[in-house]
Amino acid sequence: MSITAIDTHVHVWDRTRGETFIAERQFPALAGKAFLPEDLPPVLAETRAESAVLVHGPATVKHALHCLNLCHRHAVFRSVIGWVDLRDPDCSNQLAQQARDPAFRGLRFTPLLDDDPEGYLRSKAARQTCDALRDHGALVEVLAPPMLFGAVEALAGERPDLPVVLAHFGLPDGDPAHIGGWRSALADLARLPNVHVKVSGLPLSGDPAQDRVMTTAHLNVLLELFGPERMLYASNWPVATALAPPGHWRMLLDAALQAANVPESDQLAIFRGNALQLY
Repeated sequence: MSITAIDTHVHVWDRTRGETFIAERQFPALAGKAFLPEDLPPVLAETRAESAVLVHGPATVKHALHCLNLCHRHAVFRSVIGWVDLRDPDCSNQLAQQARDPAFRGLRFTPLLDDDPEGYLRSKAARQTCDALRDHGALVEVLAPPMLFGAVEALAGERPDLPVVLAHFGLPDGDPAHIGGWRSALADLARLPNVHVKVSGLPLSGDPAQDRVMTTAHLNVLLELFGPERMLYASNWPVATALAPPGHWRMLLDAALQAANVPESDQLAIFRGNALQLY
């Protein structure tokens, strides 16, 4: 079985724009490299994906607008997840400017870039922005680790008709000794039916055997707590290239789903069906 996927999480980094790339702090191997729209088709071919959702990279409104422009110029992108500055009194106008574009699908909240991550997610601006996204028929993605799941749960629980997408497994650290705490925190969030999760972003080693064990353990938790109907395949390109070749994650995920005896219909949901509904 070979399922053609929709990749729900890629970035573009253009060095000529003078932007800051936060991922370089964690992954120095990415320093100085550019990742452009024309670099993406071979990656999608390697990972058996037909198109991708373009998520803002640098956390600036300028870059979010650039992503919307790229989406219209490159057929490889199906939609865009933008960004607003929740600490800026003008954030509602920032959202309105992006939401006018038909390529706009939602925003990503980035609490870990704020001096007060919990306060960022519990702010009046976050609540008002989520209300506006709901009114636009859009969604919100949240890049948050387990310590912030309570704040994510508050936003999602108060708006059952707003799709909320938790990025990258909810940022587990990959340590087997910590998987129980991550699972426990995730279980409360998963009880909300409007919360979905992206299946990407594990801290891979590049070693197939080691990564297979980690992938299987974490994937089985998502299958148990969310079910295939709320899981979304993503590559996290190009960040993941600092850890392994693009096809490595797709290979691991295919093997883990097969080992878990996940039916083909459920795999289709994870790899493309859920993305067609949300993105």
